[in-house]
Amino acid sequence: MIIKPIAIKWLFISYVLLILLLVALPLNSAGDLNNITILQLRGDYFFHILMFLPWMFFQSTLKIKLLYWILLGALFASATEALQFLLPYRAYNINDLLANTLGVVIGFLLFILYRYIIKRHKTIKSNH
Repeated sequence: MIIKPIAIKWLFISYVLLILLLVALPLNSAGDLNNITILQLRGDYFFHILMFLPWMFFQSTLKIKLLYWILLGALFASATEALQFLLPYRAYNINDLLANTLGVVIGFLLFILYRYIIKRHKTIKSNH
């Protein structure tokens, strides 16, 4: 099944809006996440990383150069945390900013791995 580029663009818009909602709404459940550790990371940092992992997978459909997309991802990750600084009911946290950016970086590494696997699969398939 191939997903049409317009559907992926709408999925990307929904993804960005969901992140902005999670950042802007007065959700105070982080206290619960602070008491959970996953791989030696506090739960909220793990969630921040997961939230930005998908970023890189939209790059190929949106046809933006890879380097620009990585920089745009880091800028968006920073902007979401800066938005929390401006909201009186939210708190800016440099560790959240680092976790957001780490999510973009890990997403980039997974994206490169994904592209390698797809390319390898096509090569193997064409040789048979």
